[in-house]
Amino acid sequence: MLALAIPERPYLFLLGSGALLAVAMEAWRFRAGPLNAWFLFLFAPILKATEKEEITGATYFLLAAFFSFFFYGADVAIPVLLFVSVGDPVAGLVGARAPGPRLWGKSPVGSVAFFVAALAAWAIMSAVGLADWTWAIVATAAFAAAVEITPIPVDDNLTIPLLSGAFLTLLTVAWR
Repeated sequence: MLALAIPERPYLFLLGSGALLAVAMEAWRFRAGPLNAWFLFLFAPILKATEKEEITGATYFLLAAFFSFFFYGADVAIPVLLFVSVGDPVAGLVGARAPGPRLWGKSPVGSVAFFVAALAAWAIMSAVGLADWTWAIVATAAFAAAVEITPIPVDDNLTIPLLSGAFLTLLTVAWR
C-alpha cells in the first residue's frame, strides 16, 4: 500500500490548483507576447523545440497527475506516474541513439528501455520498502511502454499515466 505524505483531499486540491495554474500560464503565454518571451527566456534550455510553440510536457504531466490521483487513487497513480517520469525520458534518450527500425518515428529499443527503466525505478521503491512487486505492476510497465511507442496524437505525458492507470485498475479489479 502506497501512502501520500499529506491527506488525499488536500493533496488533490494542491495538485489540481497546480494543474489549473499551469494550464492558465500556457494559455496566457500564447496570448501575451511579453509573457511568452519571459517564459522562453527562463525555460528555453529545458524545453523541446516543439514546446516553444505548444503546451509543455510538464503541463500535460500535471494534468495527468491530478486526473490519475482523482480517478485511480494513490495505489495506481504513483506507479503509473513513476513509470512515465522515469521511462519516458529514458526511452527518448536511448531511442534517439538506437540504430534500427522505427515504428511511427520511434525506436522499439527506446520502448524496451522504457520498460526496463520503469521496472528499475519500481525495484528501488520496493527495495526501500515503499512498494510491493505484483504481476500487475510488471504488466502495467509493459503496457505503459506500448502506449509510449503508439502514435496517439495527444502528448504521452498525459496518455501514458491515464491509459496505464486504467489498465492497472482493470487488472487489480479483475483479479481480486
